[in-house]
Amino acid sequence: MVETKPRQRRPHGELKTAMREYLVANGGGPASIAEIKAGVKDQVGEAPDSSYRSALQDERVFERVQRGVFKLRG
Repeated sequence: MVETKPRQRRPHGELKTAMREYLVANGGGPASIAEIKAGVKDQVGEAPDSSYRSALQDERVFERVQRGVFKLRG
């Protein structure tokens, strides 16, 4: 029998906060999901692509500019 570690959940909002901070540091302009993911990797570590897509759906914070490209709302 192989022992597996229970999957650790990241703190609520950690990924969204890191993405928002990345875009602020980037001047609030548009960035692709790949750019955002690379920009926050050192801070949050590995996360599934679906987590990024899900967090970017928060229209109070992010605005979709085109497919796969987002910027801060406002």
